[in-house]
Parts: sequence; structure tokens; C-alpha cells
Amino acid sequence: MFRREFPWRNTSSPWHVLAAEILLLQTDAAKASVAYPRFIELFPEPCSLLKADRQVLEDLLKPLGLYRQRADRLIKLAAYIRDKYSCTIPCSYEELKAIPGIGDYIAAAVCILACGCSAPILDTNIARVLSRAVLGKDPPRRYMYDAVLWRLSSMVKWRREALLAVVDFAAQICTARDPKCGKCPIRGHCSLRGGEGG
Repeated sequence: MFRREFPWRNTSSPWHVLAAEILLLQTDAAKASVAYPRFIELFPEPCSLLKADRQVLEDLLKPLGLYRQRADRLIKLAAYIRDKYSCTIPCSYEELKAIPGIGDYIAAAVCILACGCSAPILDTNIARVLSRAVLGKDPPRRYMYDAVLWRLSSMVKWRREALLAVVDFAAQICTARDPKCGKCPIRGHCSLRGGEGG
């Protein structure tokens, strides 16, 4: 397993992390990697979005899919951040969650990756690792509503490197299909494999 490199992993700017998470929604990380540097160049802080040419923004987002919805979300949250925080991203999980277009995952990701604070976090990768390793089964399809998984995540002291390691581990070893259990560094402790490594 190796650490994957993406352009948004080289920043601790809350805005850059937030922008990356919006670009990554329901799209491929490789596509987001192409769009992200240009996006940050054109929109170095949230309020710059409010002066954007809508067509330029949509053209940049088009390869990611859902480009109109993504553009709407970005403009709406930028207006809220301007009005409420004078164009500065807050570093409070609750304040981030209150921003239109930011849900639990993105709020937690900004806290952990940019602000140095911990917060419960769950996405398909984290849910899969926690569910398999601790509960011995694949996560439910509607994992976002699973109280047990949220409780498990809340018990973890999430930090930047820990979160990135879990996400990379899920992408390369503990994959949704054909997990590479023989190469898994925690196979001796994994409940899915009965602590035997599979």
C-alpha cells in the first residue's frame, strides 16, 4: 500500500480542502485532480466565486458531471460565507455543517484535514473499513444512517494522516470488491476474517 498523491493533499487551507471536497462529490478523483488546480487558480478564496463568470465556472466543472448543481452549491455556500464570516472559512464542525451545501462528511473533512481538529466522519470507504474490521461484515447500503458506524467513528481520534491512511487503505487493500486480505496489515485483527487474515 502506498500513499496516493492528489493536489489537494498539499494544502492545509480550509477553503482549498472544502473546494476539493465539492469537486470530489460523486466523481472520479482523477477527474477532480485535473479540475482542482485551475479551480484554485481562478477562485483562490470563496468570495472570488461571487464575481465569477457563470459560464467559465460551469465549463470548468463540466468534466466532473452535475456541473450546474455543483456550480449552484459553490455559489450559494460562497454567498453564505461572505455574509456570515466575511469570506473566511470557519473551523468549527457545527458552523461548517450550517453552511448551505456542506454536509456531515465535508464539515468533518475540513475540520480534520485543514483545521487540526477531530470530528466523526463517515463515507463509503471509512464505513467499509470500520464495518469489516470491527463488526465482521460489509456495511449496510444506507451506511450514512447507521448509528453503530457513527458511534465507532466518533470513538476514533481522527487526525489528518490517520484519515488519509484509512482512505488510501480502503482504495487499495480493503476494496469494495476483491479485497486484498492477504496483503492487509490488520488481517490478524480483522473481524471479517476472524482474525486469521483470510
